[in-house]
Amino acid sequence: MLIGSTLLTAIGLTSSVHAWGGLGHKTLANVALQFLTEDTLTGVEAVLAADGHKKTPHPSIVDIATWADDWAHSKGGAFSKEFHYIDAQDDPPFECNVDLDRDCSGEGGCVVKAIANYTRQLINPSRNINDTADALKFLVHFIGDITQPLHAESKARGGNDIHVTWQGHRGKNLHGVWDTDIITALAGEDDKTNRDQWTETIVDEIKNGNYKDLVPEWLSCTDVNDALNCALRWAIDSNSFICSYVLKTDPAGRELSGTYYRGAAPIVQEQIAKGGVRLAVWLNQLFGSGEAGRLPTPAKRLVVQDRAL
Repeated sequence: MLIGSTLLTAIGLTSSVHAWGGLGHKTLANVALQFLTEDTLTGVEAVLAADGHKKTPHPSIVDIATWADDWAHSKGGAFSKEFHYIDAQDDPPFECNVDLDRDCSGEGGCVVKAIANYTRQLINPSRNINDTADALKFLVHFIGDITQPLHAESKARGGNDIHVTWQGHRGKNLHGVWDTDIITALAGEDDKTNRDQWTETIVDEIKNGNYKDLVPEWLSCTDVNDALNCALRWAIDSNSFICSYVLKTDPAGRELSGTYYRGAAPIVQEQIAKGGVRLAVWLNQLFGSGEAGRLPTPAKRLVVQDRAL
């Protein structure tokens, strides 16, 4: 079940490590893939193909979009768990804000500083290709994570401790509903067909639909040389949805697959679109001749992500 312009209107358009689940992260990367220039695509694919830890011969950014989640749960990657979110110590639903000094002061860092750090590592790449590949894989994932509103909120551990019901099933938590359940209801299970169909829907909205006039604002801070400030602005943007929708009314104990879902689904899709175009512009600067704020429109290439399989 896909949401396009008509259906979005009909349904109401008038801290865990995981964010967006598999389908969300892969679709966000696939959206970005549609806007990569040829020189960027060549550079990105060369780094990923040279990665000594790759699982397929020629992976794309879609294939590695969830790598950082798996790595965070490994013995060697435990250090990166805190890089997936920023715990805004605000007061929703009365006040939502992000303060870098207040909310990212620990030794482990947060998603804002992680995006800035791994961006710097790609501006000045390591001689060790595996380190460069890891920086790219982290960046692809974290630009996805930062668009999930509950990855920019500390209350109830980013919603993990808010127990809700979804389609009659108790034992769900709010964070998981935003990561996975809303996306599954919106676009289906995590498979190639649903990923490509949802990507096409989102890309059409970006080029010709509801998102076209929003793109300039989404890209208003996308200069890789100002990465810390831009990532902070992205976190503030995501956090704003906590007060305006996610926790505007207390969801604890409620069934969320009805009215709540119908209001949340357009937000989720727009955030996936937003993250996709930001990732594309970011990578076009790091690996090609792209410019901040400029979204090119290369030829359609939905099949790229699976040619390694």
